[in-house]
Amino acid sequence: MRVIGAGWGRTGTTSLAKALDRLGAGPCLQMETLWGHPELADLWNAHHDGAAVDWVAALAGWNSIVDWLGSWQWETYARLWPEAPVILSLREPDDWYDSVRGSIHQWTAPGSTIAPPPVLRVLQQVWEVDFGGWDRVLDRDHAIGCFVRHHQSVIDKCPPDRLTVWTPSQGWAPLCRALDVAEPDEPFPHLNRRS
Repeated sequence: MRVIGAGWGRTGTTSLAKALDRLGAGPCLQMETLWGHPELADLWNAHHDGAAVDWVAALAGWNSIVDWLGSWQWETYARLWPEAPVILSLREPDDWYDSVRGSIHQWTAPGSTIAPPPVLRVLQQVWEVDFGGWDRVLDRDHAIGCFVRHHQSVIDKCPPDRLTVWTPSQGWAPLCRALDVAEPDEPFPHLNRRS
């Protein structure tokens, strides 16, 4: 594992994944990947159910991980891959909340069939693990408080020399410094701008 993403989904993680692929730290595993690899969802479902997961073996072949898949276990991954930088993707909390409510939260409402059952279960774990339930995200102050506390926890726990706090507007530069690679001579891949 070359890069560990500790930021929650809807913080530019799709752009981050594409950028990491371009910088040689791919393939990058993110929530979106599960649609093409629903068998990977079983790893997080098993972990959520209390099973031990050999993350080194399970994630072999993936060179970076972002989105909720990275943030849930970022401390474990940081211990397993002590040389990998930790990237904390951030977004303004109110914008993040509006994006979540207008997208993934609606798509994963009880009874949803948006994804194969194992993938949908992982998506629903976002609400259970990080917020205390799907309905708790309806409470704006509660959800934003959870978001802010998570990111502050990463800042407090991750050694500063290993942590890069990044927003999509910063583009390539912080990521290239973290990976010690040259900046590409091309525009940064800003994806999902609509949300």
